[in-house]
Parts: sequence; structure tokens; C-alpha cells
Amino acid sequence: MSGRRNTSSPGSPRGFRRGLVLFRRLFGRGVATGAVLVVATLFGATAASAFWPATGTGSTTAAVATLAPPANVTVPSSSNSTVAVSWTGSTGIPAPTGYYVTRIAGTTAMPACGSSPATLITGASCTDASVPAGTHQYVVTAVYRSWTASSLPSATVTVSSATFFNFAVQPATTAVAGSALPSVTVELRTASGTKLPTPGVQVTVAIGANPGGGTLSGTLTATTNSLGEATFSGLSINKAGTGYTLVASSPGVSGAVSSTFTVTAAAATQLVVSGPASGTASATATVGPFTVQRQDAYGNPVTAGSTDVALASNSSGTKVFAATAVGATVTKVTIPAGAASASFFYGDTKAGTPTVSVSAVGMAAAAQPVTISAAAAFKLLFGPTPIAPVKNAVISPAVTVSVVDTFGNLTASTAAVTVSSQCVLKGTLTETAAGGVASFPNLTFYGNGSGCTVVATSAPLQSATSNTFSYG
Repeated sequence: MSGRRNTSSPGSPRGFRRGLVLFRRLFGRGVATGAVLVVATLFGATAASAFWPATGTGSTTAAVATLAPPANVTVPSSSNSTVAVSWTGSTGIPAPTGYYVTRIAGTTAMPACGSSPATLITGASCTDASVPAGTHQYVVTAVYRSWTASSLPSATVTVSSATFFNFAVQPATTAVAGSALPSVTVELRTASGTKLPTPGVQVTVAIGANPGGGTLSGTLTATTNSLGEATFSGLSINKAGTGYTLVASSPGVSGAVSSTFTVTAAAATQLVVSGPASGTASATATVGPFTVQRQDAYGNPVTAGSTDVALASNSSGTKVFAATAVGATVTKVTIPAGAASASFFYGDTKAGTPTVSVSAVGMAAAAQPVTISAAAAFKLLFGPTPIAPVKNAVISPAVTVSVVDTFGNLTASTAAVTVSSQCVLKGTLTETAAGGVASFPNLTFYGNGSGCTVVATSAPLQSATSNTFSYG
């Protein structure tokens, strides 16, 4: 037996290492704490203690959240120092605490809308004021605790330094009511008066001075072109007047006032008649004056040319017209050149509500009703039913007497009327008229009578005599 030591014995260090290798091959490298002690025991190593961290495999679940960026950041294509910014808020979980906005000009970024990472906007829009002239984009950043998420940049907004408008093309000095004005053009200018070629600025035009109370029609809003000009075509004003102006305006820009211009009436298309609503019956033209005016389609008086106007009435009485009160009878009046109207008077012998009408060639006619009342009480008339008495019996129907004017129109008289006869007549012989009619309900003829009549009197009115009759 040689004197070499057996280094492979279980208790030797070399044996220990071989055992450990074998153990790892059998059970893998993921050994638990105390595995070395087991190996040592198996292979007769001296007892010892040691510690190794454990490794292993397994599975579990965990929630993962992402702060979504805002979207659709929108700005106008152009503005004047004040820019409206809007966006679609972040969606999903977590919801942002708020947003801050950044304005980008070239490579320079500036806080916008008064916001910052520490001063958040809780809505989805803001207004950026005092924006310098130039081209800008906007980015909106959502904030949740220490998380942030930024939007894509907005489209470009061009901010101009325009301070006022100027009418580059003024309105024509004269226009016709209802017809298109010649085109007018306004332009943007800087404070120094330099023309500013900024496109995309909306301009609104309206009436400034309005001497005729007109209404402006047409397309009242236009957008500046690449030259900074906005042109308005097809504008019209419906009322005639002298001293009209137009004003042009846009938010953030001082408006402009045009030079003055005149709107004249269009061609005459219609007649309009006006006058007193009532009058009294007359054989001469005493009711008036009536006025007949020629107008265009917009109600403007027309003074151009001369127009003959025919006069008429639908009354069944005797009617007359005159150019002046109680003047010579006429059938027409003339509106002379330089004037828009003419006047006339009307007379009618029949009480009622006739219609006075006027007409002219090429124009719409016009009419006006007028109430004709009875003239002053003038005479008495027996009622329409002839008197046919029966001896010793009350006359039926009752005898009536009307108080009328000189043309036979019933008046509203309340005169006392007395009846009498050459034959024997008894009953209440005096009655008071009501609404111009006196009624005698209890008249009776006695005895026999031939060639009898009844006479009605009421001074100072003309008396009336009834039909002749006999009884007995």
C-alpha cells in the first residue's frame, strides 16, 4: 500500500465537489438553502452551515395603465393676436388631472393660455391672448400625477398684426334700390398704414349711416385673400336715401367706414292711396284730400316721369271727383315728373261704405274704403208701406215717418214728428224719432172717409204727405 492519499473519498474536498456536481445534474441549479449540508452529509463532509438566495419560476397578474395623449388640437387658420385652441380630451384610465398648452413658433416653445405644468386647464379649450405676429402651432399635454402625455402639434395658425380695415374700393356714389351695388373691397392694414397681405380673415359688412331705414341684403361675410383683401359683390339696399355708409368689421380689428352714397328709387310698379276714412254725403267733392302715390316694389316714392291716374268708386249713388275741394269734376289726376304723388277730393250722395280706387297703366291699382254718412236732416218721408186704414180699427202696419237728408239718406235724428189728416184721425199724433224714424202704433180713422191723406210735420224740416186713401 502506497502512501498517496485518496482524494476522492467522500469526506475529502474533492469528493465533496464531485458530489455537488452530481446533485446539480440530478436536480438542476435551482437548489434550496441547505442543499450543501445535504451533500456534505451524503458524502461524509464535516458538518457546516451556510446560506444561498433561492431562485425559481412562477406566474401572477398585474394591472398596467397608460395615460393617453389629447387629440385633434384645433386652431383657426388665421387670427389677430387672440387664438382659440380646442382639443379632444384624453380617454381611458387614468383620466388626466388637467392639461397645459404650449405655443410653438419655429424652435421656440412658450406656455400658452396662461397654463403650465403647475397651472392646469380642466376643460378642453382655451384662448391664447396677446399672441405675437407670426406662424404658430399648439401642443396640449395631459397630466396625471407625475405622468404626462403630449398631443401631436396642431395645424398652423397665422397671427397678423393687422389693426384696421380700409375700403380699397368704395361704394359707388349712387345705387338703385333693390339692385346690386357695384363690388366693394376692404383690405387689412397695419398700425402704420401698410397693407397687410394676410389671407383667411373673415370680414363682415353692414349698413352704417341709414338715412332711409334700409336693409342690406346679399352675402355679408367674406374672407380675405392672399393680398389681405375681402371683396363683397351683389350687395343691395331696399330703401331710398341720401348719405348711406357701409362698415366693415372683424374681431380684433378696427372697423372701417365707407364714403357716403345715395340709393334712389327703382321704377314705379304700384299705386298707393290714402285719405280720410269718412265724410258726409254731398253732391260735390267735399271728402278729402286723398293722396295717390306711385312707388317702386320696395315702397319707395318714385318721382321719375309723369303718370295719369284714373279715379273710380263703386257707390250706387251719384259720385264725383275733383282735384280741389268742391272743384270741377274730373275723372283722373296726374302725378307730374319730379313729384311722387297727387291729391284729389271725393263726393257721394249715398250713405254707405263705398270703395275709392285708383289705377294707372303698368302699375298695380290701389283702393281704399270710405264711410259716407248722411248729411244734415232736411225733410220727412213716410215709410215704404202705403197707408190703408180700416174704419174704427188701429192702422196696421203702424205708420212710420223717417227723417232724411236732402239725398234721402236716413239720419239719426230724434226730432218730434206730428201727423194730421183732413179725415177723422185719432190716437197719439206726436212721436219722437229714434234713429231717424218716428213710429205711430195706435192711429185710428173713424166714420167714413174719401180722398184722405196724412201729413207729417217737424219744423223746420220739409213736411211729408202720404198716399191718398179712402175707408168706410
